[in-house]
Amino acid sequence: MRRLVVLASASAAGTCLCCLLSCAAGGPPSSTQADRIRYGKPRLLCTLEHRKVDESSGLTAGRRSRGVFWTHNDSGDKPRLFAFNIKGKHLGTFDVTGARNRDWEDLASFSTGGKHYLVVCDTGDNDRQHAFATLYFVEEPLVDANGPARDGRLKVAQTIQLTYADGPQDTEAVAVDSTTKTVYLISKRGKRTVYELPIPERAAAAALVAKPVATLNHTPVVAMDISPDGLRAVVLTYFRAHEYVRSPGESWAAAFRRPDRTLPTPGRQQGESICYGPDGRTLYLTSEKLPTPLLEVPALPEAPRP
Repeated sequence: MRRLVVLASASAAGTCLCCLLSCAAGGPPSSTQADRIRYGKPRLLCTLEHRKVDESSGLTAGRRSRGVFWTHNDSGDKPRLFAFNIKGKHLGTFDVTGARNRDWEDLASFSTGGKHYLVVCDTGDNDRQHAFATLYFVEEPLVDANGPARDGRLKVAQTIQLTYADGPQDTEAVAVDSTTKTVYLISKRGKRTVYELPIPERAAAAALVAKPVATLNHTPVVAMDISPDGLRAVVLTYFRAHEYVRSPGESWAAAFRRPDRTLPTPGRQQGESICYGPDGRTLYLTSEKLPTPLLEVPALPEAPRP
């Protein structure tokens, strides 16, 4: 079995994420009716107000500020994140200090130890020539979903560098399971391998090792997200979305080996982002190229039990 080797280092700036992870509870998630969710017809909610968001490549719903979404541009932009609400209103631009944007491809959010984090995924490598891919962990700022736009700076709390045992890979799909404090990555091309990486409790002097746990039979994978309860994962290709469901206590390795559920997705110019919304059920998508849309696949009310 091939391995993904990971080097982890903690930034001197910001809160030490490692210490928080060592104190967080790691028990199995509670039960849910995840497999009974019904999705409605996709619809366009709005276009993003801020025209600097012209290559929205990653998308996540904030955990600290309900109703706030976060996105970033693809390669070539500054290392910065954009906040907006469900109506597309621009809420602020935040420079990420201590980071670079070589090829940011996805964005994740998770909570641990009473704190909330955004994970910026500098993992794109179209030509498979970079020695490292990088994950930047920053603490999510408090943003008023209905307030005026404000700009700011975010310090990197932790940096994880990745190197693949089988050579450089192009990875555009990354998500975090908050319930197990584990990062999942899916390679875009080739075998579309799912990699599993527990977030380290402390900075490691030696290399860490994450292992491939499954292989997906999809067209190129461009985004993914895991629901806050850790029981659903949505995987996006250019044409479809696929949802995987696991039972409490079951591993994602087992869940990814089962048949997926194909979900309705809206047409987009170049869609490379997807996330679960604040309710942990509804799906949201953006697309590269202006005007940048915010699209929704609504979760319908739960069907009554027979």
